[in-house]
Amino acid sequence: MINLQSFIFDTNPSRIELLNYSSQNHSKPYKISVYRNHSFEMIEHTISAYLDYANINVEFQYSDYDDSLSFLNLDTDSDLLILWLDLSRYNDIDIVKFLNERIEYLTTIYKKNILFVPFGIQININNSNIIVYDLEHIKNELKNNYTDERLEKFSGTKLSPKAAMLISRDLGLNYIPALLQSSIKAIVFDLDNTLYKGVLGEDGYKNIELTPAHKKLQEKIADFSKQGFFICIASKNEYEDVINMFKNRNDFPLKLEHITKMCVSWKGKDIGIKEIQKFLNIGIKDILFVDDNIGEIASVKTAYPDINIILANDNAEKTLEVLNNYPRLMKFGINYEDSIRKGDIQANEQRELLKNTLSIQDFLKTLDIEITYSLNDLSQIKRIAELSNKTNQFICSYKRYSEAEIEELMNNENNLIISSSLKDKLSDSGIIGVMVFENKKEYVEVVEAFISCRALGRGIDENIIIYPIQLAMERFNNNRLLFSFTKGERNTPAEEFINNNLQEYKNKTGIFNKQVKNDFINIHIEEKINER
Repeated sequence: MINLQSFIFDTNPSRIELLNYSSQNHSKPYKISVYRNHSFEMIEHTISAYLDYANINVEFQYSDYDDSLSFLNLDTDSDLLILWLDLSRYNDIDIVKFLNERIEYLTTIYKKNILFVPFGIQININNSNIIVYDLEHIKNELKNNYTDERLEKFSGTKLSPKAAMLISRDLGLNYIPALLQSSIKAIVFDLDNTLYKGVLGEDGYKNIELTPAHKKLQEKIADFSKQGFFICIASKNEYEDVINMFKNRNDFPLKLEHITKMCVSWKGKDIGIKEIQKFLNIGIKDILFVDDNIGEIASVKTAYPDINIILANDNAEKTLEVLNNYPRLMKFGINYEDSIRKGDIQANEQRELLKNTLSIQDFLKTLDIEITYSLNDLSQIKRIAELSNKTNQFICSYKRYSEAEIEELMNNENNLIISSSLKDKLSDSGIIGVMVFENKKEYVEVVEAFISCRALGRGIDENIIIYPIQLAMERFNNNRLLFSFTKGERNTPAEEFINNNLQEYKNKTGIFNKQVKNDFINIHIEEKINER
């Protein structure tokens, strides 16, 4: 991965080098449908290195050139649809009206993520299911080299080869990973010669240098914290020196308030990362580690082969470039849960202290827990879709719903989506669990269940998972249950809970006879009446 980082960000590969690059990723490919009226092939031919860096294998499938946007023969099972259109081909029509009409139809037949890349005209699409990739920044960067109409009859597009290279880089590193994979949750940084120039233990906090490039890097990290990423520190230093540095270096954009967890000691950084992982209760694949020491990188990568890594450069501008384009760090908007996540995780430390000193009854009483169960709440679609696509440990069927799919389920009388929102006297956790049900008449099926790792282990797992089943069984007036479960790479916590509590319904039907007591918990049930 370090070699690939160098190839992409240090050597600035030529088109020939990108064309000659041979993909090393042989995992099961995602299917991406490209619906187009001009050629996408120049993008595909130079994207392999970027997708490899994102650890994604992709199989592209193409429509015929279609200006009418009939969407015939569209593979509705593909994982992502790229709508690749040259809008300069349309004359004497109201292009905005035409596109909105065709896209409205498209979203009725295709329920997954859609990436719209318009060329020739800047346009906004008023549809929450569409992500628009604006090419204007490519046009501004390349100016006269943005297009090459002389090559159009050979390439099938007015876009120049240079433009195609920049687009393939942006799509491969940023947009495609963001639309196909769950986001990274935590970024762990080294300190010395990574976030500033110098060695704290030798130079002292007054003499370490915040170069202009390091300042920009710290500003970016602080912004990541505001976006809801956990910012953590793993450093070989004295803890008191680090605290003193952050308190006294007023020129640092990165403040203690931006940092979720610090592991500062003279132990191996793999030990610090393990402590951070345990504290955050997330998978190692959801952690990105940034360090300037290749030996530390190699040691951590040996201990945790699935961790994501960036080798920081002496020139912090280059480190910032990698960070700005690291796969799975792009977010399409920030929601309420993003803003409260850090405080909720830090409150877990206080909960653990209480849990270790009190009985479970006194623990629950002390926290003054409140759970709100929302049934088919259309206002929660965005957060529910996001949670389904980022949950990895407590997820049962790996459905990975899009916003359009969530909306369709909520508007179907045979389906029910129940979300659980949690708060206590220490913090507001927001929406932490979702259960998706389908009434099959003979029985009710739990089609999917996904729970945030932040909420697990507080002594209320049954209230988050089993009580919504009770509500669904009452809603559908049914007493037979089937709980669908698919074993995945990382959903052992979900499997263990089902085996211990719902084994008799795991991929088979049975009479549901569970009753959850909500003692010491304040319960609220909210049902939205949606027009169907």
